[in-house]
Amino acid sequence: MLLHQLACFSQESIRLTLHDALSLAQEQSLQAFLNKHYYMTDYWAYRSFQADMLPSVSLRATPLAYSNASELRFNWENQTDEYTRTENLISNLNLNISQKVAATGGTFFVQSELGRIENYGRNEYTQYSSRPFSIGYQQQIFGFNEMKWQRRIEPLAFEKAKKEYLLSSESMHLSTIRQFFGLISASIRMEMAQTNMENTANLLKVAQRRFELGTVTREELLDLRLSNNNAQINLQEAQLSYREAKENLLNFLMLPVDIELDILIPESLPVSDVDVQLVLQKALENNPEILQLEQSVLESQRNVEQANRARHFQADVNVSYGISKDDGNYLKSGELKEVYTPEFESYQQLSLGINIPIMDWGRNKGRYEMAKSQHEIVQVAGRQTLQQFKQNTVTRAIAFNIQKSRVESAALSDTLANESYELTMTRFSSGQADVLRLTSSQTAKDNARLQYINTLSDYWVNYYTLRELTLYDFENNSDIVFDEDKILKQ
Repeated sequence: MLLHQLACFSQESIRLTLHDALSLAQEQSLQAFLNKHYYMTDYWAYRSFQADMLPSVSLRATPLAYSNASELRFNWENQTDEYTRTENLISNLNLNISQKVAATGGTFFVQSELGRIENYGRNEYTQYSSRPFSIGYQQQIFGFNEMKWQRRIEPLAFEKAKKEYLLSSESMHLSTIRQFFGLISASIRMEMAQTNMENTANLLKVAQRRFELGTVTREELLDLRLSNNNAQINLQEAQLSYREAKENLLNFLMLPVDIELDILIPESLPVSDVDVQLVLQKALENNPEILQLEQSVLESQRNVEQANRARHFQADVNVSYGISKDDGNYLKSGELKEVYTPEFESYQQLSLGINIPIMDWGRNKGRYEMAKSQHEIVQVAGRQTLQQFKQNTVTRAIAFNIQKSRVESAALSDTLANESYELTMTRFSSGQADVLRLTSSQTAKDNARLQYINTLSDYWVNYYTLRELTLYDFENNSDIVFDEDKILKQ
């Protein structure tokens, strides 16, 4: 409704509450756009990982490969190598289905191949070759199994990405609150500057009459003139600050610059206090920093195993079995249908490769020791980071629990200071108070008003800081829900 109102009445004044500002930031701000696409990067990375674990089907083809050149070949009749002029046209087609096995790190595959060669020269002929199917398995023995670690790390990283999106949204809300209260503070400063200028102008007239009557000294009159001049300067500065604060908020919310904003100060506070233990519990359950610590430990463990495997004996095994058939040679041309009729020949292949490190001058050992040391550093740093995280969370919760009383005290001070200023003005007009007392009362009034706004801002900043730490809605007593469908539809 607010967006519709903005579209229809872009040049009029719009009443904007804090809730409206937070909603607009979530819907259309640049930060919301960036948060979405940062998440989409992680989303597609995880989708790629999932797809990599599923069967893959690929078709590789070479429709035409023409050759007309002299090639070195062995002459069986003369038992010699000779350069022979050849001219041929080759075509082949290969269909491959493969499935990775994360538990072992190997790969099962099924293949089907078809080849054709057309030879030109003294003996023109066409030959076909087929391998209707072959099934096999490739495995690295005693080697590092990358897929096993991916299955442990990638889901954790994706879960962390979801939490980071929620955390980024709460951080965006914090920025919105600071911009919102920045405009409120600038607006109040401008209003106070306007009021003070009007009051000093009126009081200067009163003081001028009292000076003529002899109840105000020349020094006091000059002080009021100076105050009036300073009030005009303060008003100009306050108007400029208000303009900057307004433009900052409009730009942040991606709103037209010609909109006039009527900012409403939030009077009600959603939460009085929070359960410190609940805050700590939800922070440990939901904050992505905890998942980052787990991911760092897993990655360092993976690096240790990878470095350790590289130090020892390794072997590669490739086994396949299938059927094949050829038709055609230099005496006659073959036919395509013949290579798919029965009486196939069996096809077997077995290869074993080994890699034994004999002398590497301690290179692999050094890498292994480095990985072990890094793993120990990650563990110690993780424990320290976790302890600091817990302490910070508890401190934040305790600090929030005094915010409501601070707001109430600041509101009372604002009311009392304003009443005191009104009384002082009345007393000054009747000659019962001097300029010094009036100036002091005005300063106290202004400071109390700004202190109330700052305290109210601190309350909302602290509240959303707790939401950011815990990803928990204390007002509704529920976790902040990650809605992936909504993000994908945006």
